[in-house]
Amino acid sequence: MCAHLPEVRDGAPAAIHTGAGGAVYVSPEPRPEGAQVFFFTRIGGVSESPYDELNVSVKVGDDRTAVDRNVGIIREALGNRPTAWVKQVAGDGVATVSGEGFAGEADALLTSERDLCLNVAVADCVPVAIVGEDEVAMVHSGWRGTLSGISGRAAGRMAGDAKRAYIGPCIRRCCYEVSEDLADTFAREFGEGVVSGRYLSLPGAIRTDLERAGVEVVDLGLCTGCRPDLFFSHRKQKPVTGRSLAAVVKVAR
Repeated sequence: MCAHLPEVRDGAPAAIHTGAGGAVYVSPEPRPEGAQVFFFTRIGGVSESPYDELNVSVKVGDDRTAVDRNVGIIREALGNRPTAWVKQVAGDGVATVSGEGFAGEADALLTSERDLCLNVAVADCVPVAIVGEDEVAMVHSGWRGTLSGISGRAAGRMAGDAKRAYIGPCIRRCCYEVSEDLADTFAREFGEGVVSGRYLSLPGAIRTDLERAGVEVVDLGLCTGCRPDLFFSHRKQKPVTGRSLAAVVKVAR
């Protein structure tokens, strides 16, 4: 099933799909050439409140059996392809992977392998899928990773010049108030346009970082804080909520 999302302010076209196992995800529309991008919602899993439904993390207190079932549901949506993941540490590390499984501590993954899904888990932090001529990358970017330029760093590690980045559902300026010091730091690094008082646009900063690296940016414009019906938001639903999966895979052209 595929349905267009309601129009979002400043957002690029996106579509919402239901995968083979029932997992619901958002993807860019049209689909990027040579790749597929999955920004999974919270819909279509088996976890109970407050992790309902499609939580993929056992670290937040959810039942492991439920999480395992959710991961299995997502694997169906991903076409049962092999997957790679990392221990996310809010840093600037980029892991180059050539096969499935755990790739160590990092906040971005990069591969040239076909049909290998690169995964990160998010609940307000920014998932960024980068599609190049021969490689794809998947980035988890919170405020620390954004300040360190992790998205631009991942793009810079990719071969070739033709790269396009897709910014997925995340917390946005409307819902993300930070300290005055942090807002000032972002304004100095990325320009005054990424802050409004103490309200910070992480996607705006990431866009600046990527454009400095020569990458075309497509922002889906969806806010996790504004759409609790679709997404987990650590900030809006704390102290406890689930985590969603974001994935990119290089496919045959």
